[in-house]
Amino acid sequence: MSSAVVASIAALGANTSLAGLLPGTCLTSLSEGYDCYGQDLVNGQVGASSAEDCCDICAKTEGCLAFTHVWGSCFLKNGCSNKNGKGGATAGTMPIQPLPAPPTPSGATKGGAAKLVQTAEGTGDLLTEKEDIQFYEDFDFDGPVIDVSSRVTDQEIIGFGGAFTEAAALVYQGMSEENKATFMEKYFDAEKGIGFTVGRVHINSCDFSPWPAQWSLDDVDGDFNLEHFDTNATRDREAMIPLILAGMEKIQQSNRELKLFASPWSPPAWMKTNGQMVGGGKLKPECSAVWADYFVKWIDAYKAAGVPLWALTPQNEPENPAGWEACVYTADEEADWIGNELGPKLAASHPEIKILPFDHNKDHVHLWADTMFSHPTAAQYVSGMAFHWYSGDEFDHVAQIHKNHPEAILLPTEATWEKYRWGPATTVETGEWFFGEGYAHDILGDLNNGAQGWTDWNLLLDEEGGPNHLGNNCDAPMMADNVKNKLYLHPQYYFIGHFSKYLVPGSKHISSSVTGSTSYSGGGRGYGSCTEEDGLEATAFLRPDNKVAVVVLNCGASPQNFKMKDGGRAAVAQIPGSAIQTFIFDNGVVTEVVV
Repeated sequence: MSSAVVASIAALGANTSLAGLLPGTCLTSLSEGYDCYGQDLVNGQVGASSAEDCCDICAKTEGCLAFTHVWGSCFLKNGCSNKNGKGGATAGTMPIQPLPAPPTPSGATKGGAAKLVQTAEGTGDLLTEKEDIQFYEDFDFDGPVIDVSSRVTDQEIIGFGGAFTEAAALVYQGMSEENKATFMEKYFDAEKGIGFTVGRVHINSCDFSPWPAQWSLDDVDGDFNLEHFDTNATRDREAMIPLILAGMEKIQQSNRELKLFASPWSPPAWMKTNGQMVGGGKLKPECSAVWADYFVKWIDAYKAAGVPLWALTPQNEPENPAGWEACVYTADEEADWIGNELGPKLAASHPEIKILPFDHNKDHVHLWADTMFSHPTAAQYVSGMAFHWYSGDEFDHVAQIHKNHPEAILLPTEATWEKYRWGPATTVETGEWFFGEGYAHDILGDLNNGAQGWTDWNLLLDEEGGPNHLGNNCDAPMMADNVKNKLYLHPQYYFIGHFSKYLVPGSKHISSSVTGSTSYSGGGRGYGSCTEEDGLEATAFLRPDNKVAVVVLNCGASPQNFKMKDGGRAAVAQIPGSAIQTFIFDNGVVTEVVV
């Protein structure tokens, strides 16, 4: 994916306006880029005889923010509601027209009020509590309606969190004590932070291990009895385990517990067909048993260090022969290994630990689920499916598994944005706003189709998006510049917080609907894509404290008024453009709760 488009008229002075230019003036300094929908925009412009011929559908829509028509060409403007294409302007910013607040309903108040928490671009609102929204007797409304009247409950929230990678741990290790305390509070404190309760850790090295990486706890070739296995987990104890222990302690202060799952990127090099941990390769058939034994000893080592495991995934991204640590399996191969080796050995030694296969993209997760749950030996050991976001939405595949296997745990286990997708004006201090929107869109889609939480990739990275031994540096909700003694919170942090802070563990999904709003109906698109075409998106949960939490997302640039209906009561609200809101209110006697 490209970085944000820059469309600037470098040759013009700061006070020069397009209106003062003569027709025919050559504007050649527009850089190449992409329009709002990812299509090439050569030199920042395309030929057009009129505004109606501009190359994007939003140019034909009232309040278009994407293009302006000047002298036979369309020019990209900033304010494009898909932030993949935001970053510059030709004729200045086309202002977004303010939207009058919705009128106060004329009927009687009914059923109290909803607490409103908001994060919105350009407002300063970052998980900010706003004025409560009053409920009234239900009323007619001309506009989008979010209906959360149902109390039929579905899947239960396990939690939200991120990965305790070696990179995150090393950056944390280098922070000041003050920044360490801030990091812990912001992530893991249920009241002062966003209440993370799920974590991921890698077995052996991964791409977010510093150069040269490729380390394991037993690198002695041919050690089939694992006599040289490092039962002290020395490398892990240097940085990762201390970070995990600190996170566990902070979570326990909120009377919660960390649900930690582990994932290998690669077995030791001597167990693989290509003789190295990187570059794909497969598990040698003769190493099937010893690799399962390795898992058991690795879990033993972590327990001895005071770190219990909740679950594991047998292999990170088994369909990806990546340049970093990797190992390739087909669905049948992984199922056979689980059924014959890993499952029986875990059941004997660590029966409390759940196995969540796949741990790769949603494009194939339903196919792997079919294989796992129909396998003659693996099915009895499999508790659910793990999946990543990198193939795009494909929420229907999550829904298919939830329908066919309603008891299966469905857990998104990785998502991130690469640092190269920063726009030219983006800094480590600011981050990219659309990164947060993309996260929220994916979380909403997953939750509405059966997921029980959501897991980010690195909890923390340095100012360059590392350390990473292959240079595939990424963004993270928190980044630190330890030379400057600075810790930066990026938009993803706040957007995730609208879920993790308020959809507490034990919350149960309730059906909701959005009517009177557009919804995306196009084909496949890149991960994290969210535009005005998605309209308003929402999800709703009934919490253990008998409160209802509703999360509403607006990826469009323009504000929208909407009605939130809950049985015989309703409220009106306005959500700004590029914003997310969470509403929390007492569960009314709308209908009887059905489990």
